[in-house]
Amino acid sequence: MQCYTGAKLPEFWDKRKETEKMGNRFKGKLDRTRGIQLFKFQYNGIDYRVKSSQHSLDRFVDHGVNYQDSLTGIIALGKERLDYFANQGADVAIIDKQKHITTILVFESEGNYCEIRICTIIPRDRVFLKDGTKCFCLKNFKGGF
Repeated sequence: MQCYTGAKLPEFWDKRKETEKMGNRFKGKLDRTRGIQLFKFQYNGIDYRVKSSQHSLDRFVDHGVNYQDSLTGIIALGKERLDYFANQGADVAIIDKQKHITTILVFESEGNYCEIRICTIIPRDRVFLKDGTKCFCLKNFKGGF
């Protein structure tokens, strides 16, 4: 498994070829009422909603993790990666080396609507990921809210 930190996607991340192979597993099955909306934004004509369950939010508090730290990582993915992951319906891990957290996300999309679900935030930057999870590492990210 490799984590990508560069601004440009590797050549093999061709959107059309990858999307044709994998397909979006949420197409036609997206429940837009599920979860608590934390943040919304729009890129390239796609409406993105970042959501999480109340149970997950309670666990974040229990473990002393601030979910807002993970929002900066989502924005740091950039337009190209957001579109790529949204088209796939991908599972994504964002590893923030500076804040020592790992955010596990699921991209669920239909048409020009995409929900990014925060599954969990792990308070460490060395983790094991299941096979097929896309990984993105943040190093020295200066962004924020």
